[in-house]
Amino acid sequence: MALHWTALIGIAGWLFDAVPGWLLALHALGWGAVSAVWGMRAGPSPALKPPAIRQAAWLGQIGLLALYAIGALLAAFDVAGARPVLLVVIAVASLHGVFNLWRATVLGDGALRRITPRAFH
Repeated sequence: MALHWTALIGIAGWLFDAVPGWLLALHALGWGAVSAVWGMRAGPSPALKPPAIRQAAWLGQIGLLALYAIGALLAAFDVAGARPVLLVVIAVASLHGVFNLWRATVLGDGALRRITPRAFH
């Protein structure tokens, strides 16, 4: 959960030259490794219909994490394309956040409860 919530901070820090690229890459690869070993933190909602939408939501989470890892690796090696990739990550992550707010409010599936620290419940 901490990896999820610190990604935006890390990207913004890198964009403003406060976080080194190698640290951003370490964060992204660590998150990817944790997800590969233990699976993604929250799955798609059973309330999403039809099943193809559930599958698209699941693949979207994996795709967003992969895009973040690519951008972070580019940042680590100081490749010029890192900035646009990480800006796209922020844009797609914003849509991801709006989607999860929609899930929590319209579908009432507990999406935010599963991804926020218990102190916020």
